[in-house]
Amino acid sequence: MKRSDLPAELRLILSCLRLTPTETEVRQIEELSRAKIDWPDFLRWVDRHRVAPLVYRNLRRYGGRGVPAAAMSALRARFESNALRSLVNATELVRLDKLFRENGIIWFPLKGSVLALQVYGNLARRHAGDIDLLVAPGQVELADRLLQAGYRRAMPAFQLSPSQRRRFLSRRPHFEYLDDQSNLRIELHWRSIHNQPPHVMDLAGLRSLAASVAVAGAMLPAMSFSDNVLYLCSHGGKHFWHRLFWLVDLAEMMRGNPGIDWPRLLTLAREAGLMRPLALGVILAHELLDVPLPEAIRTYALQDRLLSYSAKEAYRFMLCLQPETPPLALSLQLYLCRLRCANSFTERLNIIQNILLWEDWDTARLPDSLFFLYYILRLPFWLQRKLCGNRLRMDRYNKTSRNND
Repeated sequence: MKRSDLPAELRLILSCLRLTPTETEVRQIEELSRAKIDWPDFLRWVDRHRVAPLVYRNLRRYGGRGVPAAAMSALRARFESNALRSLVNATELVRLDKLFRENGIIWFPLKGSVLALQVYGNLARRHAGDIDLLVAPGQVELADRLLQAGYRRAMPAFQLSPSQRRRFLSRRPHFEYLDDQSNLRIELHWRSIHNQPPHVMDLAGLRSLAASVAVAGAMLPAMSFSDNVLYLCSHGGKHFWHRLFWLVDLAEMMRGNPGIDWPRLLTLAREAGLMRPLALGVILAHELLDVPLPEAIRTYALQDRLLSYSAKEAYRFMLCLQPETPPLALSLQLYLCRLRCANSFTERLNIIQNILLWEDWDTARLPDSLFFLYYILRLPFWLQRKLCGNRLRMDRYNKTSRNND
């Protein structure tokens, strides 16, 4: 994809997505701000990609009189709201750290406040979404009980039978929790990478290489650079990079570490089964955010025929106005892309089984002895949701559309 093919609103946003814009980007911000911009549409794209902090910061500095006062006021409101949410998230993260340690739970933070301080040096410069926590599989039950004492479990929102719980823990990566008053959201993970076995980037390995970051007066563990890059690429790749702010995280990490040992990083990615997600993330950051393309990634890209196919689907999803509820045709293409790009038969089987999980368990409550019927009912239920719309899911996403990570 060429940036020149994108709408002017998106091109202006892309020019703002750097902590310290280059002279070329400053000129682009100045010129595009004076161009014919649909400012309400511009704000929708800002919300869509969760990039208000950097866009506000750079438009305020370089946009000049080209930005209408109403648009700048709206961006400022988003920036201030996000800054407040960042502080609330950081405070809650510290409280959860104390709660877990008091109950003997070993945990690790993913993304969020820790990443904001690592990469941007300031909580308010990154979109504040969910609070993501990683615990060992054997401590999920205790952590789940502790979180449900203060939060409502929103996914799955119903009581799991023993059989459902075993299948959920073996195939899904996390539970979701919501505080209806504060709108705080927590994801409790027991594997860091979706569709990968628990030993890939497991809790013990992450903690053994972790640094420490001061968050709201507490010292919390933080991912090493290599683990951070691999995790960001796996997370972004899982979602087809449909939020630009994930790509900005990766781009800023690469800019802040110009001496990266790419052959070694590719070796780690190969061992973890993350070669394609790593290459895809770096290539998208290169094409959209002007990050230099490492020669090792370029060489790999020439050998992987599925990489350009994955990139095309990522661009299509990135430009989808409603990523939580994409059109049926795009949903099917994304499933097909996941299946084609899987590294093994086991990974393909996991993808298929994940499609057959949990959404129907509350629609039709069956005893464990009849669990096999869910596989038969899955297709008609899935088609009904796609064709008629899933109101419950839409309500959940609409309620927290600005806070999800």
